Amino acid sequence: MQTQGIRLILALGCVAFAAAACGHDTTGRSASAGAMQGIAELHQGDVAATLSQDPDALVALWTKDGVLLGEGDRPVVGQAALRAAYAQGGWKVLKYAPHIQDVAVEGDSAVEWGRFEVDFQTAGQPRTVELHGRFLRAMRRQSDGRWRFTRIMWQKDPP
Repeated sequence: MQTQGIRLILALGCVAFAAAACGHDTTGRSASAGAMQGIAELHQGDVAATLSQDPDALVALWTKDGVLLGEGDRPVVGQAALRAAYAQGGWKVLKYAPHIQDVAVEGDSAVEWGRFEVDFQTAGQPRTVELHGRFLRAMRRQSDGRWRFTRIMWQKDPP
């Protein structure tokens, strides 16, 4: 349960401040301010939902066909499977600090990579666990203009 909890916690990592500084499209030009603002809003929602651990808020960050590829886990495909995974709980997130290294925007799609730090406690365990790693995330602008995650892959740092 602890390993699965770690994987779900880490599936979400980004912060708005770094995205605004790093955004570009694949031709090297600055991404539109509108796209970067929308992605920054997704990042803010990611941090809030991860800290609250609200399954509905977490699922709202994803497209209907979203895929989570967590280290050592089978793919979690679609919002129903994501909601079921998030609802399992069993941990409390104490700190979540994603750090975006780069965002590449091409039209209504974007890809970003970064690093994360997360502190959490597993239910019934007094010890806080610290975890550091990296992620790669794909996003897509929806018809209502909001950005959502479509694919997330993450990995722990080596010891």
